[in-house]
Amino acid sequence: MHERSQRPSGSPPYWPAGTHVMWREGDGPLGTGATVVDPSVPHFAQPVTVVRDDADALVVWLPTGTPVLRAARADGLGKRDDPITLFTAGLVQDRGVHADFHQLRIAPTGRPWSVWVFFSEATAAFAGWYVNLERPHVRDEHAVYTSDHVLDLVVAPDRSLVRKDEDELALAVAQGVFDAAAAESITRDVARVEALVAEWGSPFCDGWERFRPDPAWPVPGLDPG
Repeated sequence: MHERSQRPSGSPPYWPAGTHVMWREGDGPLGTGATVVDPSVPHFAQPVTVVRDDADALVVWLPTGTPVLRAARADGLGKRDDPITLFTAGLVQDRGVHADFHQLRIAPTGRPWSVWVFFSEATAAFAGWYVNLERPHVRDEHAVYTSDHVLDLVVAPDRSLVRKDEDELALAVAQGVFDAAAAESITRDVARVEALVAEWGSPFCDGWERFRPDPAWPVPGLDPG
């Protein structure tokens, strides 16, 4: 076991732009569960490049083609193939490659969500926002750690909103990942984000849809630790 001291994000020392760090999710199915303290346990993780890191937020870049870690079902089924065991199936560590969209991830300090700005893999054109509900980040020297809260929000370029995975949040309660009070708190969190979108607050108003990465940045590799 490789435990490391973790602290909340948002205080120095900060990572300089261009630093490669790991973005690690929880140790349960679909990135839920406890914050990872032993990176050898099955979990989802992505190596990312720091764009900005300060008291307000951590901003990172995740291009397509990046090697990633995935927590796969031990029974060989796809992660969503059997809803009855979605959050109870045993897990094994798997590897893959990030696909579909380049992502700029913005994690506001202390907030139970991060905002992912999507860009087309083919054209790099802005394709919308995705709000991932999750535990506020903690970090160590080499990684940030969170845990997925299942419920998400899709924000189209025209600012229209769609909640995503409400059915899976209900399954997470039924299968013991969250209790009813935690699920209600998560639902309140997504309502707060919806209000933030309605007023077009930060980070939506900050121009991140025009972001372009430094062409000299290499695609990061997986941290063996």
